[in-house]
Amino acid sequence: MFTKEDNLIFDRIIEKRSTCRSFTEQIPSKEDIEKIIEAGKLAPYASIDAKAVDVFRHFYVIFHDDPRMDVIDRLIKEQSAIDLNRRLEEKKTDPFLQENGERVEKLWENVAKNGESTFPNPPCMIVVAEWRGARRAERQSLAHLMENMWLKATALNLDFQIISVTENMVDNQEFCDMFHLPVGMYGFHACVVGYAKNSTGRNARCTSEVHFEA
Repeated sequence: MFTKEDNLIFDRIIEKRSTCRSFTEQIPSKEDIEKIIEAGKLAPYASIDAKAVDVFRHFYVIFHDDPRMDVIDRLIKEQSAIDLNRRLEEKKTDPFLQENGERVEKLWENVAKNGESTFPNPPCMIVVAEWRGARRAERQSLAHLMENMWLKATALNLDFQIISVTENMVDNQEFCDMFHLPVGMYGFHACVVGYAKNSTGRNARCTSEVHFEA
């Protein structure tokens, strides 16, 4: 059983968690990275699909001096251009995107057209690949996985940034080849782990309402 003190600690970790946009060059210890990955391993997944392959979930740890970092940065810029063009096409017939899509489009444009890096000089990047399976539940599983890793990193006094564009790399031949995985068979997600250059502060709370239905 968990105690009241356990819950208070967990509340503190949740409140402390924030997104980091700028990291120092200091690399987290191998021990801490292994602890973060272990938390990711414990995330739920579509177990019925896991029986189809020997290894259902892969973790790739890439450090700042690895040449693959530059390749990933380039591929993210290329993918952002693809995502932007797709969104602009959808926007022509989607009133919601016409009203609310400008901020996302601006972000993708900064990356794709202006060459802005999504992760300048990352000390350590973790790319996760998850077998897609017949249920196509890999995105939900990867979201749970990132949540676990993010909370564990926070508990270890490390900073964290999610690289969400990697979700769209499932059909990218060059990206899949980099990790020796077949195209279209694995979903992806990635994060940067390290130490913030500046204080990141606490995440702002979203505007929300709670409804207890009778």
